[in-house]
Amino acid sequence: MKSTPKKNLKKQMSGSESSKKLATETSDKSAQISTKLKSIYRKAVLPVEKRYKYDYFFESPLLTEVEFDSKPQVLLIGQYSVGKTSFIRYLLGRDFPGQRIGPEPTTDRFTVLINGPDERTIPGNALSVHPELPFRGLERFGVSFLSRFEGSQLPSSVLRSITLVDTPGILSGEKQRTNRG
Repeated sequence: MKSTPKKNLKKQMSGSESSKKLATETSDKSAQISTKLKSIYRKAVLPVEKRYKYDYFFESPLLTEVEFDSKPQVLLIGQYSVGKTSFIRYLLGRDFPGQRIGPEPTTDRFTVLINGPDERTIPGNALSVHPELPFRGLERFGVSFLSRFEGSQLPSSVLRSITLVDTPGILSGEKQRTNRG
């Protein structure tokens, strides 16, 4: 019996529906786990942090709702000109605002890539005070760091589930620098 285009389309649609159902179930389980973790933090960990002044002695602010609810962040680290920015470009399938690519070290700042309705570059100091973004803790590194930190917002299906952070290259030793192909 030969498969017809209509039957193939029905199979694809049912596969698509099961994928959507699986994604919904996974999302629901993730939300349940996140809610439970927040509850444990608020009931067991936060009181201990407050009692022993964790935020004062360790110079680390207490966790906020935004930090719990934020997407996972993937930080790309490596020597300069090894393809960190090009890899991000490949993942996204396109260029992004503020992107710098070249044979010499070109990325001179930390660039956080976030999903958003339009393409724009956001200064680091604006990111660090934005109430809906998990970057408030970066304020403590001061203006010097924040001037080398920026956001790149663009619509992207990849960035709906993760946040990517492009970094300046790490200096390599003499041997690695002189033996570059």
